[in-house]
Amino acid sequence: MGMFLLRNIPVAVLVIIAALDRADIALLGASFPMLEKTLGVHVETLGYFSLFQNLSYALSIPFWAWLVHRYKVQNAHNILSMSCFLWGVATLSIARSETILYQAFFRCLNGGALASILPLSQMMLVDLVPTSMRGSAFGLMGLLERVAAMIATSAVVWTDDWRIPYSVVGAISMLMAFSAKRFLRMGTKVEDEKPKGEELTMIGIVKRVSREPSFVYLIAQGVFGAIPWNMMSFVVLLLKWKGFTKKQIISFQVSGGMLGSLGVFLGGVSGDYFSHLPRGRVGVALFSVISESLFYSLFLYSEKYHCCLIWKSLFHLTGGWATAAAIRPLCADLAQNQSERAQILAAWIFLDKTSSAMFGAPLVGYLTKKLFDDNIALTNQEKARLLARSMSFLSTLFWGVKLNTIERSGTQEANLLSLISYLQSGVN
Repeated sequence: MGMFLLRNIPVAVLVIIAALDRADIALLGASFPMLEKTLGVHVETLGYFSLFQNLSYALSIPFWAWLVHRYKVQNAHNILSMSCFLWGVATLSIARSETILYQAFFRCLNGGALASILPLSQMMLVDLVPTSMRGSAFGLMGLLERVAAMIATSAVVWTDDWRIPYSVVGAISMLMAFSAKRFLRMGTKVEDEKPKGEELTMIGIVKRVSREPSFVYLIAQGVFGAIPWNMMSFVVLLLKWKGFTKKQIISFQVSGGMLGSLGVFLGGVSGDYFSHLPRGRVGVALFSVISESLFYSLFLYSEKYHCCLIWKSLFHLTGGWATAAAIRPLCADLAQNQSERAQILAAWIFLDKTSSAMFGAPLVGYLTKKLFDDNIALTNQEKARLLARSMSFLSTLFWGVKLNTIERSGTQEANLLSLISYLQSGVN
């Protein structure tokens, strides 16, 4: 099924761009130990780097959604091409930056450019595949995203030079700008742009669907579930403080990337398989959240290499299913046309990235630094325990909230499906 989807050139281009997007995001967390050494920054400043990049990402999303709404979906490939080129320039500039100020500036620019990738790629991907294959398509996209992130983080650790991977990702993203302009035009369905009823603004679209509680719960799953994943920027630093060797850290990245790639694809396929049941997609998401919370905590507190490797691998295998299985497919179905789909995805990603930017890595960095200040003379093992405690507490908290929203959305999935049918019928 995955190879069938990749035979479609526009689908392949979109999936590659999304994979590069994830690789670029993964580079920041992987380079934390080297940034700490080369720039002389402490753990709190590293959290602020993540804040700058993610907050600029979140704040730029409405701009890209407005461009799609203003210049129509027929020009989405041009908008995506422009953002890929800007993204490449920003990433190459990060690789050449020598000071904290320049790092912060170009990471803001990088985040602003990356903000277009997810909503545009998802909007166009949904239009290129039938409804029955959307879970599989998002699963395939997630699979290659995990593979790209695995390669990026492993490259940073292996080369012991964060600048080289940044340069490579920046150069490839500039090449993909030309590919997007050339190949994605053929995938645009102009007839889908005819509005059914009155064409609404972005605010009007969000107001319309936000009146339905099941939609709010669906968005909340993505928002609260994204925060712990943003905190994982500190995982490589945690592993170094635990005393693991370079080869062992790479093995964590490779095993997690491989099983995570398999897991997210399995989650998407499972969502499609159980979608005929009343609570099918939600049930898959519920299983995933419970599993990822358990295995992640076991990984954080384990100190032996083999135990850490097993728990982290199981975490990646079973975690992250909710987005591919339920959130992305159901959010995509809420739109009447491509333009509305871009607005809805933009609203979801805006809330997702804003919350993770503020409560993810920066919060972990802040709390951990406070613990360090209370215990000045600490060994790396003691630092690792304090960092693990902060990450475990916050991740469990936010995943617990997500679990509650999934349970609530499960009771209203029938209402959500009714809402989807209502919106697609064009009735106002």
